[in-house]
Amino acid sequence: MGLKFTFDLPTSLWREPAERFVALAPHYEAAGFLRFGVADWRFYPDLFVEMTACLQATKRLELESLVTDPFVRHPSLTAVAMATMDDLSRGRVVFGLGGGLEQPALWPHERAHPMEAVRDAIAICRGMFRGEKVTYRGKVISVEGAKLDFKPYRADLPILIAARGKRMIELAGELADIVHLASFFMGLGHRREELERVSRGAAKAGRESGSFEIDITMPCSVSEDGRAAKRAATRPAAQGILWMAGAEKYSRERADWKRPDEFRVPDHVVSALAKWDFWTSPYLPKELADLVTDDILDQFALAGTPEECAQRIRAIVRELPGVTGVRLYALPPPSASWSEGYVAMAGSFRRMIELVNA
Repeated sequence: MGLKFTFDLPTSLWREPAERFVALAPHYEAAGFLRFGVADWRFYPDLFVEMTACLQATKRLELESLVTDPFVRHPSLTAVAMATMDDLSRGRVVFGLGGGLEQPALWPHERAHPMEAVRDAIAICRGMFRGEKVTYRGKVISVEGAKLDFKPYRADLPILIAARGKRMIELAGELADIVHLASFFMGLGHRREELERVSRGAAKAGRESGSFEIDITMPCSVSEDGRAAKRAATRPAAQGILWMAGAEKYSRERADWKRPDEFRVPDHVVSALAKWDFWTSPYLPKELADLVTDDILDQFALAGTPEECAQRIRAIVRELPGVTGVRLYALPPPSASWSEGYVAMAGSFRRMIELVNA
């Protein structure tokens, strides 16, 4: 099999009916994507409802929570939903999990120890997927006698851990079936450092290289109009700049974060972008987009024609042994509606994926 592609879109931008989101899934299945990511953001359309509808609208496409977290609901209930969807689709579900720190809290207390919460959630869910009656005492999350009252379709339903921080990356290497390196940054040196941490985590568990998947995020826009794609990609690139600079509200709270050595964005650009809250403002103002020049854009996003993007993906992956897949966090050039823009971009993606995996 060639490189595995996962489609994902910025949830905060989507303002159209859920049926239009579901209608995208067959287009991206036809374009050659293996997986279709659905976010679990607080108070947006329900993760499990949209995943189920997308599964019913497709035949081969895998649906992936990208991502849920251990705090939004008890992991035992998440396991029930994931196993139900996996049974319904005959094995087309991926359980994607992250630390949940970039989500508003639902409970009046601190979400302490997100890494340990992820570890607890995986222990509970894996036991339940195996059909076991799970009693577990974790550092953060515990459960008493949780058991699926139906036979799970797969005991080894795959679990993805999304990670940007150093310790979570090592945990992913230790536990995940799919390690998802979620940084919005294209620097090869940074990616190599992440892969070293994955290997370090895998070594703790005695796991061999190649026994699990590794995919990397690439914010992107692809179009036959390469210039329009580059313009559209300034929005996810700006998001990546703020994340990687530690300059947005959640990154500023992370004691373990530092800018990659390859980070080459002038301070005045970071300062200007920091006034924009991408969590609540779906559009990047023109005056800020103009600051994201092509040399800056290339550090944080994949953008251009299908041919240009395919060439760049092949060059990047060639330098990163062990990477098995790419998650494309995609934004189309302007169209009459977001859904029409994403339908049109599916055709460009099809050409790009064919070139990458030729």
